[in-house]
Amino acid sequence: MNTVEWRLSPSRFAEDLRDYDHVIRWARQLGIVDADDADALRALARRRPADAQEETVRVRRLRDAIYAVLFETADPETVVEEYRDAVSRGRLTRLGDDGGWEFPVDFALPRRRIALQAFDLLTRTDLSRLGQCQDADCGWVFLDTSPRHNRRWCVSADCGNRNRVRDFYDRTRAAR
Repeated sequence: MNTVEWRLSPSRFAEDLRDYDHVIRWARQLGIVDADDADALRALARRRPADAQEETVRVRRLRDAIYAVLFETADPETVVEEYRDAVSRGRLTRLGDDGGWEFPVDFALPRRRIALQAFDLLTRTDLSRLGQCQDADCGWVFLDTSPRHNRRWCVSADCGNRNRVRDFYDRTRAAR
């Protein structure tokens, strides 16, 4: 969900997944595709750039659907449909630590794996540790692992400091 900057600010909104190569790099960073998969996907994208761009739009749509389900009380049907698509195209290799889903290496590989992880997240019994930055423009999502479960900011040194300084300035000005 954190592949956009300033999600909640229409004037500052910035897309990080601008093209399919960005999708591949992001998927590599997450560990949902390996180097061989990434090379195969890049080769496919070079041969069919229009299809690659169309898949980029689908990945963004899935990302936004996951966000909407978690933070805007949207209907989870889009995520469920993506999960069904992923499962229908995949093959469960073996249960246990070494098992998992295998998918064909095609444009949809990152999206299918994201859909499986999203379904895992959405079916957890406790989502109370999932939070969103309280900055009015940011919108980044985080897992609150703080001891008291009272985290407010995506990054305390960034959004946290900016908001604390703003609050201090407002209090000081109001006291005058």
